[in-house]
Amino acid sequence: LPLTAALLLATAATAQPPAPQPNPAAPTLNPVVPLGIQRGTSLELTLTGTNLAGPVGFWTGIPGAKATIPTDNNNGKDAAKLRVKLDVPADTPLGFHAVRLATTRGMSNLRLFCVDDLPQVMEVDANRTKETAQPVPVPCVVVGRADAEATDYFKVSVKAGQRLSAEVIGRRLGSAFDPVLSVLDPRTGRLLTHSEDAPGLQSDPRLTYTFKEAGDYLLEVRDTMYRGGPDFHYRLRIGDFPCATTPVPMAAKRGTKTTVSFAGPNVEGVAPVEVSVPTDPAVNTLWVAPRGANGLFGWPVPLAVSDVEEVIEKEPNDQPAQATRVSVPCGITGRFQEKNDVDHFVFAAKKGQRIVVEAQTLELYSPTEVYMVLKDAKGAQLAATNPAAAPRLDFTAAADGDYTLSVEHLHLWGGPSETYHLTVLPYQAGFDLALALDRFDVAQGGVLSLPLLLTRRDYTGPVEVSVVGPAGFTGTVTLPTGQPSKPGTPAGQLPVAVAPDAAVGPHVLHVHAKATINGQVVVQYLGVTAPVKAALGGLAYPPRHLEHGVAVAVTQRPPFALALKFDGAETIRGVAATLTVTAARVPGFTEEIALTPGALPANVSAALKPIPKGANEVKVQVTPAAAAALGTFPIAVVGKAKYQDRDFTVTAPPASLAVVPPFALKAEPLPVKLLPGGKASLKVTATRKGGYAGPITLEARNLPANVTAAKATIAMGEAAADLEVTAAANAAAGDKADVNVLGTATDAGNQTAATANFTLSVGKK
Repeated sequence: LPLTAALLLATAATAQPPAPQPNPAAPTLNPVVPLGIQRGTSLELTLTGTNLAGPVGFWTGIPGAKATIPTDNNNGKDAAKLRVKLDVPADTPLGFHAVRLATTRGMSNLRLFCVDDLPQVMEVDANRTKETAQPVPVPCVVVGRADAEATDYFKVSVKAGQRLSAEVIGRRLGSAFDPVLSVLDPRTGRLLTHSEDAPGLQSDPRLTYTFKEAGDYLLEVRDTMYRGGPDFHYRLRIGDFPCATTPVPMAAKRGTKTTVSFAGPNVEGVAPVEVSVPTDPAVNTLWVAPRGANGLFGWPVPLAVSDVEEVIEKEPNDQPAQATRVSVPCGITGRFQEKNDVDHFVFAAKKGQRIVVEAQTLELYSPTEVYMVLKDAKGAQLAATNPAAAPRLDFTAAADGDYTLSVEHLHLWGGPSETYHLTVLPYQAGFDLALALDRFDVAQGGVLSLPLLLTRRDYTGPVEVSVVGPAGFTGTVTLPTGQPSKPGTPAGQLPVAVAPDAAVGPHVLHVHAKATINGQVVVQYLGVTAPVKAALGGLAYPPRHLEHGVAVAVTQRPPFALALKFDGAETIRGVAATLTVTAARVPGFTEEIALTPGALPANVSAALKPIPKGANEVKVQVTPAAAAALGTFPIAVVGKAKYQDRDFTVTAPPASLAVVPPFALKAEPLPVKLLPGGKASLKVTATRKGGYAGPITLEARNLPANVTAAKATIAMGEAAADLEVTAAANAAAGDKADVNVLGTATDAGNQTAATANFTLSVGKK
């Protein structure tokens, strides 16, 4: 086989269904410059992008923030530019937040936006040389943009012995920027310190330097490959602030109070912070900012919210005999503060108990790579993690007793940033629910259909999916018992009804899924991690609190609503079902309504035509092909029309179409008994379905040797026919339990259905 052909075949075999795409008329936001705001201040933002005209709301995930869209100077009519005023309270949590724009046409992509306590300074374009470096105050945060083949220089004035930290927030904003940060002495041209990929910052740099002499020094910022452009924005934080990488502990149990300290460079003297962990099951992360003795805050770090007891390792635990005892289930925070550090933990397990031990580091923004080994009470090694895979151990205890877990850095490194988190949990079958798209739009009073991606883990039972907020959004569906769905293929649709009086503008929807597994209720929240990563330029670990919110733009109620009803309750493959589409119009709206099919099941087609001007109803045909699956399926129709110079799109609540076999057969009397040389009469009754009234030919199958049955036909419109079964004189005595009668609908593409298997007995003469 030629190489090209082989590659094409391999691609076809592994191709995934195309990812759903956002509404093409929805707005698209460029980076929202200045990328952030100092808390306790107001700011007028100029948004840029596409389809920005007709704004109905600027959404931020910033608690207490107030966003208004000025109406002066025709603001809101330019598709490429929009002014927004933002006010942020003084007590707003520091860190990453999200922003989106909703217009009359839909919801925008997500952009990250920072809230800081440092005053903001905008970069000037004349800072491309050391001689023209831009003077900036200390402390501050500089809002900049990297241009191709260019370097940005900033000048700071310091005193002898003064310590400064600096970090670039670039890649963490979803920017394409891969920054390098350097400190230069302009008098000598000497490089004093340098950072490219700081631990835990997803390729962003961070450094701390103490200046021996007073004077002016330069901070140099550039892309590693000297790239640049519109999506190479960054924020440069400058000041004597703590540089934490993670909290300690790295996780806290829901509903508890926890005292949090910090790991990382330059955190000496940082006071611990008491954190009250909410009970809300939708909250998975709290961001905690370290504050230095001088009052400056470092960039916040994520405290994961868990549902188990959390403990911190206790040194010394370098030897198995010193192992920290923990219970199952639990979470553990540990640190490798020195090279070659090995931590030990011991827990009890019962014979046959299956336990999973997992390490979380990179996903919690720690740079640590963990290697784990599990041993039994006699010191025999039972399992070890694969350095090329995620650090996870899944084992079943062979006997009652203690098991010892040793944990070390994969590269035997140590240092202030080398923290890790472990979970030690009984194995639990389960599932994950996700969306391939994180933004949608729906009209007031309309229905939004969310395509649910379901991943199962040793659980095939039903999963109940429900909308849990905000007010005005309702919906529930039960995903039936079944195997995992194919990657990228929805396991079902969640219909979300929007109240007619729901506020026009942006909303964030939360959905949870619930199942009872082995007697325990398991709840998971619908995830949007994959589309959020895509929106942020493939950022490996976006801010964790953005993993579950579905952005929905509610648009003005359209001038019509659609309702669907099939004329018959069921149809058969190859036969069109008549669907009546009814429009309820507002007074004064009489225009034609174009109809297109919504999501249709495989091998089902719809021949649609518009609802004529002035009419309220049209009948259309929906046809399952010969290859269509049997079952009951939702059929949706989308209507489009123009009213008062605006385009409106309405999706009708789906109607159920039952695709059934043309008949079901029943044979009687049973079992069939006859003697060699004898005959028996078998009555076969057809229950006709889907309107099929044509003939049904009948043929007995799997008859014993030397037993025959003449073919018969249930005539058009009739319900039964008799088969004569004959046993030859030499037919052997015995029972055969897999005999059945196959029926064929000759006027419906030869579709078939068979009776249930029955027993045919040949007796002894």
